[in-house]
Amino acid sequence: MLSRLKILWDKFTGVEKWLLLIFCFVLVASSIAYSLERRSNSEMVPRYSGNYTEGLVGAPQHINPLLAPTNKVDADLSRIVYSGLLKFDADLNLVPDLASAMPEINPNGREYILKLKPNLKWHDGTGLTADDVLFTYQVIQNPEYGSPLRRSWNRVEIAKVDDLTVKITTRESSATFVSNLTVGILPKHLWENVPPASFALSQYNLEPIGSGPYSVSEIQRGRDGTIRSLKLRGVTSYYGEGPFIKDLIFKFYKTTDELINAYHAREVAGLGYVPYDQSLFIQPKNSLQQIYLPLAEYQAIFINRVKNPAPLEDTKVRLALAKSVDKKKIIDSVYVGQGSETYGPILPGYLGYHEEIPGADMNIYDPARAEALLEEAGWVKDDSGFRKDKLGRTLSLSLATNDFPPNVLAAQNLKEMWEAIGVQINLSIETVAGLDENFIKPRNYELLLYIENVGTDPDPYPFWHSSQLRDPGLNLSTFSNRTADRLLVEARANIAPADRAARYRQFQEIFVGDIPAIFLNRSVYVYNLPKNVQGVKLNTVYVPSERFADIAKWYVETKRIKK
Repeated sequence: MLSRLKILWDKFTGVEKWLLLIFCFVLVASSIAYSLERRSNSEMVPRYSGNYTEGLVGAPQHINPLLAPTNKVDADLSRIVYSGLLKFDADLNLVPDLASAMPEINPNGREYILKLKPNLKWHDGTGLTADDVLFTYQVIQNPEYGSPLRRSWNRVEIAKVDDLTVKITTRESSATFVSNLTVGILPKHLWENVPPASFALSQYNLEPIGSGPYSVSEIQRGRDGTIRSLKLRGVTSYYGEGPFIKDLIFKFYKTTDELINAYHAREVAGLGYVPYDQSLFIQPKNSLQQIYLPLAEYQAIFINRVKNPAPLEDTKVRLALAKSVDKKKIIDSVYVGQGSETYGPILPGYLGYHEEIPGADMNIYDPARAEALLEEAGWVKDDSGFRKDKLGRTLSLSLATNDFPPNVLAAQNLKEMWEAIGVQINLSIETVAGLDENFIKPRNYELLLYIENVGTDPDPYPFWHSSQLRDPGLNLSTFSNRTADRLLVEARANIAPADRAARYRQFQEIFVGDIPAIFLNRSVYVYNLPKNVQGVKLNTVYVPSERFADIAKWYVETKRIKK
């Protein structure tokens, strides 16, 4: 080929050669100029195409926002298929979703007016109106439907103003109520004929019709009937920006080990988990973006001083227990170093977080001081290595937790740390259901190791007000203080952020002086995505399913358009 070109070239005269070279130069220069001009007058934007496959541990049962909170897989899928009036952005700020704007709140703090965006549609093309919103909230309130969200909607009235507007009235002013408006809305025209007894059994729980950016397009089952995978197709008529990834495929596995193996076998491209074992931790790769998302939850030891008052009513004993806990060692040995120390009931980054709480005496690891405190409290070591009081009673405490691996591993660490200072520990490892039924509900424990999710709002009222001491209240430490109660009531009734924050700071100062609980670790969710998935903006989430809040903006391919 080159020889033929040379022969052809030699046939040209000198002038012709120069003219040809000039022509080629002009052609190349014009092409470059055209390309540069085209680029300057255009931009790359996401393109509706491609797919993304993620693995999940568990299986879908109720892809229904009113039932989903009890199942992580359901919560993930419901977040993608359904939309709420509001949603959380990457910084956990509330922003409009189905609503056209943030709610208008009456100065009394009890009335909320919300207007829907016009021309909203369900996946089946039916219009979405205020009737659907009214129906959804009334179903939540009806105990016959069994929604775990019902408690948040007690003492709330909902009324239709017009086809696009609803009015919500709460019995008391509450700065925390607005976050409930993120719950997904159900289509009334499909669900209104489903009786309460059949609500959890309806086909719509696995073949949902929502208003979110994706709809279920394909279900694959195994021979035993279990769902192996779901394909979700991007809804091109979605009211918001996107979606851009055409197909989302979710595959389901029984254990985290199976999920990790599936990732290494390239069955899935992405996955997320709370790391608690080195063998389960995926090392970062060049093709992988690994996103660390702090969760709105903490692992803590709740002290029930009523159950064993002789030692636990003594502040010195509680302080000794706190000061002998090496939080960093627990995070390193249990969570593969992935997590952060926690120090109190309000997490960093939340309204009212007290920057001085980490330096409080109870949060400073000092086992020698812990031993001295026990001596001062009258608990002296004998030949057994454990401590006894003047009456010959051994300082023996029970520690209960569930069989979730991070809790088991942390409990074993705690037993070792406390027995090192002479406190005998009797460890009880229960099933999740067994711990709840036999220990938490009747408050039948001395020390309880538990992971508690505090939600999107910093409100400590459900967890620390004295009215919540008994089940179904969440005050697991039997903490009771009149001043603290007053501060918590005033804070949740006050919608002014600065006033709320001031009361929360005062509450925390009382709290750390009382030592009703010992805080260990703030969980982190490690989300692994291939680098070709772009448009992902995540900073923190209160539950893992919120990683999908803006999935409509994710993309895998782009196209060039004119500016």
